[in-house]
Amino acid sequence: MFGRPAVKRIAEGFPGQRMVVLPKPVVAGVVSGKLPISLVPSEIGYFPKARWHYFERPNGADQLILILCVQGQGWCRLDRRNYVVVPCQLLVIRANQPHSYWADPAHPWSIYWCHAAGSIAAKFGQDLLGHRASPVLGIGDYPRLAALFLEMLDELEQGYGLDRLLPSSTALSHLLGLAWKFSRIQGDDGIGSMLRVRQVVEQMRQVPEKSMSVGALAAMANLSVSQFCALFKRITGFAPVDYSLHMRIQRACELLDTTDQPIKRVASEMGFSDPLYFSRIFRKVQGMSPKAYRAIAKG
Repeated sequence: MFGRPAVKRIAEGFPGQRMVVLPKPVVAGVVSGKLPISLVPSEIGYFPKARWHYFERPNGADQLILILCVQGQGWCRLDRRNYVVVPCQLLVIRANQPHSYWADPAHPWSIYWCHAAGSIAAKFGQDLLGHRASPVLGIGDYPRLAALFLEMLDELEQGYGLDRLLPSSTALSHLLGLAWKFSRIQGDDGIGSMLRVRQVVEQMRQVPEKSMSVGALAAMANLSVSQFCALFKRITGFAPVDYSLHMRIQRACELLDTTDQPIKRVASEMGFSDPLYFSRIFRKVQGMSPKAYRAIAKG
């Protein structure tokens, strides 16, 4: 046996599943260049709580395979090693790579998956993993990838004409581009530096009034300050201190719009002990004073 799944094994047929398999002539038209697209999801699906899911290809597949786990967990066997796949992770299996994968018996995975065909699919497969031993990528912003899988499913469930193939090809290209970005900025530690930084960003968004040093934020992500700042700016477009100020001013705007609290009180709630400094930062971000902002009619 190539892999080590549970005794019962099924490839598909799960309650609530969605799946589309393109006709071979359509895929051949893409691969041969007869159609004006160079990338297409030849097979795509969503398997929710896929208990007993199992697939084995001793000789590999002739296309790139992508599996995004959104719930539960599963396993993949490559090069005589087993790899666990959990939520927020993307399993990447290159073309012609012998493999097997299966849902965890106790906590079966829910997955989006597709086979990518076309002239650039194989190159993406090589670039996504590079020299990594593990085929699993940590995806910090996995809802964006899930939305792209859904977009492809929605299109192809309605037909295989160019009016459906072109949007699905664009969505697949976008998905691969995002996956490539994530693969470039995460470490090989199996968790993903990007995911950890995104978790810090989310904590900052939840409590914008809480001011923390860059060193403390970097420690939360288990990164050096320089690594943390570089990844933080890639994700948000801001340095950590500037992002914190923007979040605090954004929350201050909400308080100015939805309460009648004095401006001094709003400043204090957002962690500004000096109202004049608060007003200066507010003007820098919003282009006007807090008083002028509150006076503007909105909606």
